[in-house]
Amino acid sequence: MLKNFTLTNQNILIALLFIIAGFSNGSAQLYQHNFGTTAINSHPYTVAPSVLDASLSNSSWTNNTGAWVSYVGSSGQALGLANSSGSASVTLTFTVAPGKQITVDSFSFWRQRSNNGAPNWAMTINGINVGSGTIPTSGASTGMLAAANPVSNLTGNINVTISLSGAAGAGTFRVDDFTLTGSVTNSCIAPVINSVSPLSGPVNTIVTLNGSGFQAGSGTSAVKFNGTDSQSFTVVSDTQITAIVPAAATSGAITVTTNGCPGTAASFTVTSAACNLAPPSDIYISELYDQQSGSGGMIEIYNPTATTITLSNYTLERYGDITDNTAAYTLILSGTLAPESILLVACTTPNPAICATPTASQILGAGFNGGDKFQLLKNGVLIDRIDVPLTGPGYTLIRKPDAVAPKTVYSITDWNNT
Repeated sequence: MLKNFTLTNQNILIALLFIIAGFSNGSAQLYQHNFGTTAINSHPYTVAPSVLDASLSNSSWTNNTGAWVSYVGSSGQALGLANSSGSASVTLTFTVAPGKQITVDSFSFWRQRSNNGAPNWAMTINGINVGSGTIPTSGASTGMLAAANPVSNLTGNINVTISLSGAAGAGTFRVDDFTLTGSVTNSCIAPVINSVSPLSGPVNTIVTLNGSGFQAGSGTSAVKFNGTDSQSFTVVSDTQITAIVPAAATSGAITVTTNGCPGTAASFTVTSAACNLAPPSDIYISELYDQQSGSGGMIEIYNPTATTITLSNYTLERYGDITDNTAAYTLILSGTLAPESILLVACTTPNPAICATPTASQILGAGFNGGDKFQLLKNGVLIDRIDVPLTGPGYTLIRKPDAVAPKTVYSITDWNNT
């Protein structure tokens, strides 16, 4: 038999409104704690709740007295505050995962006080007032209450505080069946990739991505070709990225991750290299940059392999003329070069007043002039060569992605000359 139960039209309307609101905004249970059946005597209380969204963690309950007392709740145990006089408060904290944000739509909890306990409660979430009410001595649920003010797009650490007021003396307070409902969404804005050039090419192709939201600096953390990381990419600006197709790449979408949020472009097709050539098996000179006549030059050496290269086995030589047989400067390389990474060698120190340049790892004698020659040797044996154009300063030679490399005979057709 049901006693003391009256269902009015108003009750039905309110219930229907809650149901409709829940379905329309995607609201779901984010957090629910019934505090179990085991006596509670540790502070803070960090036992995992019965419901916790996958994007939330580190649930912890504290109060202003620094101690919990075990009391009977609605069923099982409740969190108990032995002295609820003065400015008593109970606080739940938890953490929202990086890249996520939460919106709290409604809440409910069971509460009870002793005769001298505080009769009133008010609740805030990160300082936002969400509701208030009274605390009965017999114990009862607040029912599901809509947040009095918008609680939207919260990130990081969340503090839910129940403040008590109006105590006639040093009474008690207990809380049970605490529930938060709302939604979890991504907090980041994905970068946009508007165009890819070229749309196809073999491994080691330099691909240019144009779009927005790339955040030059540290914002962009990864560029992937069908899920395979490009180990060599440059954020030229907030609207452009250049990336080298990695050795293990397969055809598929290109993804750029900025501030933890991925943006995806149309598919890139990985093709076989010209004449079905095998991928390079050793390091080679990939770019030659001339800043000004006589100094400021930069040589880029690339490791296309899947193995870290010990550079002490390699020597870089500069010849004053293409026809010379004796090197004017010789540099024994040092350190290691990781797979799909580059080494920068400067000819003297670049002049930042003329053109901002990256920091070189090593320095090779004086600068170079038109008609010079550079050779890369491994264990004393020539493996790669590049000739400096006879044109004036202010140019860059970039090895074409389908060129044979390394190569002991220089051919201008292997290079893009800008």
